[in-house]
Amino acid sequence: MEENTGNTGTMIKLTSTNYSIWKPKMEDILYYKDMYDPVGKGDTKPDKVTDEDWKKFHRKVVSLIR
Repeated sequence: MEENTGNTGTMIKLTSTNYSIWKPKMEDILYYKDMYDPVGKGDTKPDKVTDEDWKKFHRKVVSLIR
């Protein structure tokens, strides 16, 4: 996979040297897509969400990050 550079609004490929740049950009994307809870709050799921729905949501977030 090629690294995206110069395109505003695109995610850059994570490497061992650019974590400090990559992390806030990924957090912004997760917040924008309302997907931050499974990452930001760890594995603590809200009471109103079923275990199965939480697992699916968590998997979507992991897929987005990858």
